[in-house]
Amino acid sequence: MILFALVYAAPIVTVLYTSLCNYTTFSAPVFQGIKNFVTIFSDQDFIVSIRNTLVWVVLQSTFHVGLGLAMALVLRRKPIGWKFVRTAYMIPNIVPTAATGVMFTLLLNPSFGIVKPFLEAFGIEVGQVPNLFGNSRYAFWTVTATWIFYSGFNTIIFLAEMGAVDKEIYEAARVDGAKPWQLDRYITLPLMKNIFGTCVTLASVAMVSQFDIIYMTTKGGPGNSTLNLPIYLYKAATLENNYGKANAVGVVQISIGLLLVLLVQRIFMEKKEA
Repeated sequence: MILFALVYAAPIVTVLYTSLCNYTTFSAPVFQGIKNFVTIFSDQDFIVSIRNTLVWVVLQSTFHVGLGLAMALVLRRKPIGWKFVRTAYMIPNIVPTAATGVMFTLLLNPSFGIVKPFLEAFGIEVGQVPNLFGNSRYAFWTVTATWIFYSGFNTIIFLAEMGAVDKEIYEAARVDGAKPWQLDRYITLPLMKNIFGTCVTLASVAMVSQFDIIYMTTKGGPGNSTLNLPIYLYKAATLENNYGKANAVGVVQISIGLLLVLLVQRIFMEKKEA
């Protein structure tokens, strides 16, 4: 409890208080009420950052986690080369996300990236290829593609949960004539409900606090097309030197995270018997 109070509770209380203050690097916190919250909710960039964050949360909680579950269902059957695929699929999750961002920035650069020779091989003039990270039309989905397909962490969690299911349940179903897809539909998937909720919770919270890969690729641009709450908070604290405003954003970020956790638990977690 002491460790929790020092590491989490005290900073959270500080954030809550200073979000109600006029607070910069060169001035002590001076209480001013909800002025910071009025300021941020009046800023269109802040509204866009919330929208982008929530869209990424939905994509991460559905497609990303769902892809991990699909991979686990395939790998559980142990097809040819399944060990290699399982290991290879985990590699992107091992690489630091900041390094992943730099890697994709270099790969997709139309002027000197590794994709340039392939474009030229197909007769595509490099000058006609847009900079995917630098074009507001494509930036959001290009940034999304840097992580959305790599769900190795979720795959491992699902595989571990599937391995804990009693094999006698499957054997009894096979004896009754159940087909492989029926085993997944009526046995595996229902038993994955709680762990699916856990993966959705982890994915949602991770996207609410996603910073490094966005900062390394677009820094929230072009314009505000890839701006999310952590990037907005960073700009308020460093570029504007307004820690009161930044902490107000932090309060909103914490609130959204808590609401998402409660919502996911309400949807996925089984109710405890009285």
